[in-house]
Amino acid sequence: MKILGFDLGDGESAVAILEDTQAIEPRMIPINGQISVLSAVGIREGRIVVGEEASVLLGTENTHVRFKSRYLTDPEAGTQIRTFAQGIMNVLLQSEPALMAQVKRTVVGCPAGWGERRREVYAALMESAGFPNVSIVPESRAAFLYARHARGLRVDPSLMQESAMVIDMGSSTTDFAYIVDGHQQDVTLFGDTNLGGGVLDEILLERSIAGSREKEKLRHVMEESPAWRSYCELEARRLKEQYFLNEEKWKEVPLRKKLLVCYEEPVTLELSISGEDIREIIDSPVSALGGRSFKTCLQDALRAAATASRECPPQAVILTGGASRMHFFQELCRETFSKALMVLCPEPECSIARGLCYCGRVDENLAIFRKEVASIAHGDLLTSTVNANIHALYTPIATALYESAKDAALDSVALWRRGGVETIDELDDVLSRRIADAISGEDMKKRLEGSVRVWLERVMGELEGKLTDLCLRCGVPAEHMSLSSAHVETGVSGVSVSLTDAMGMNVLTGIIGAILAVVGATICGGSGVALVGTGPVGMATGAIVGILIAMIGKAGFEKMIRQMKVPKLMRQMVTDAAVKRGMERQRENIERAAVEALADPRTGFASRLSASLASTLGVQMEQMAKDAEMSITA
Repeated sequence: MKILGFDLGDGESAVAILEDTQAIEPRMIPINGQISVLSAVGIREGRIVVGEEASVLLGTENTHVRFKSRYLTDPEAGTQIRTFAQGIMNVLLQSEPALMAQVKRTVVGCPAGWGERRREVYAALMESAGFPNVSIVPESRAAFLYARHARGLRVDPSLMQESAMVIDMGSSTTDFAYIVDGHQQDVTLFGDTNLGGGVLDEILLERSIAGSREKEKLRHVMEESPAWRSYCELEARRLKEQYFLNEEKWKEVPLRKKLLVCYEEPVTLELSISGEDIREIIDSPVSALGGRSFKTCLQDALRAAATASRECPPQAVILTGGASRMHFFQELCRETFSKALMVLCPEPECSIARGLCYCGRVDENLAIFRKEVASIAHGDLLTSTVNANIHALYTPIATALYESAKDAALDSVALWRRGGVETIDELDDVLSRRIADAISGEDMKKRLEGSVRVWLERVMGELEGKLTDLCLRCGVPAEHMSLSSAHVETGVSGVSVSLTDAMGMNVLTGIIGAILAVVGATICGGSGVALVGTGPVGMATGAIVGILIAMIGKAGFEKMIRQMKVPKLMRQMVTDAAVKRGMERQRENIERAAVEALADPRTGFASRLSASLASTLGVQMEQMAKDAEMSITA
């Protein structure tokens, strides 16, 4: 999949392409033979021209520059941006038609301060100009990813793993990306949407006009002819850039350039810049900056960035953007972040375009990863895998049920023995509640923990291959999505085995009924008609029992016994050992009955438990995926 990165800047623009999502480095696509083209657009002989060709000297009409910085305030700027973008696309289609036909995604940069709605409108604008499937991302994010992945930058990975600050100064904005732990998802984006190198172009032009003997004529031309004003602004920008490429050379001797402005009559404009001029320019009040100087605004922005990062100061500060070549800007950054390593991008005019390509690759991999993890976590694969293995849980569940019920029975009989309940019927009620509570309580979970852990490892192992393949495709270390390894570390705390919900009352009632029968038989000595059929005292003789049965029948006699308030002395004869023996004699039958009830499709236990496990496993898998996503964005 080919991804296009379009850095539409206020001063210069560039286009890069990532020809394969697994490729290491995006390559720049020249526009009219240049890897970075002036952001200028006009019409000549009925066609759109961009860059150097959009010059009034070449007969171009309706020339416009610095339209991006006016986008938020000037309604006409949107039309100019669209025309420029369309002109860039025309050049791309003409120079590399086969390549452009394969582009499926375009990533365009924007200032960090733009809101979501503004980005949506901007994306639609780019698509209307011919760019396919546009997404808008902050330029500072692109700068971060460029710094993270670019081979030519050579930033020590250990510094990026701690914290870093990317400062992107373009023609119209200064953006900051503060990164902690080396991951883009922990990046804070902020900046000044009015502070860029283009402000200096305007000041330089105005100073040159003000110092001219023909300043009134020049101001008249600037007001009457947008094309000539655009031309003069571009020349002022070129002179400024030439100065900052070799400041030492022009530190004392001014760099000059004469322009012949031919509007109503020829007028000469001399542009001049020196070290002293730059000092005055950056210290002078600027109306566009609210009466503050460029230097003051820049210092304030840098201090705000230092304050935002004070808890974990950046170990590396990476400067990018065309205006990052200015030495005074570099010095202010060094003063503000004195303990950080200062890194200058070798080709700042290309870094954002390349970083936008990296953004596209990251977002593509994230989209694939999230979609496929969701399909596994909530799709048929996980459910079918759980269903295929659910039978292995029946026996350990039955064993845990028996142990929990036995403990509940001992506690309930002990309460009856002490007089806490009076009759066997009341004991049954207490025992039923305690068994239900025991099954749904922490004790049951602890009894099941080992068995569930082993079972989960088996289930997760069957899903491992699918996830490993996904990790390889999306650039995630396989160990980050190793379900079995992760579960060994976390136990079953993230997996809910809600037995009471899964079993339903039909299964639960049957199991409780079996336990009650055993306890009742133990208390009644096994005959069902005598509380203690053997022992040193005995409750009734066989004759008395026979008379009672003859008078009221067996059922009536049993009902009478169950509702009888047995003397405490008689209750002491029903010991814990007797209850345990009674339970153990029936253990096999109880556990077998539990397994049969659990496995019976009519009870719905398997489907309910499977759904519960699949759901909670899916949630855990998606949480692991969120952590693993950090590897994609790194």
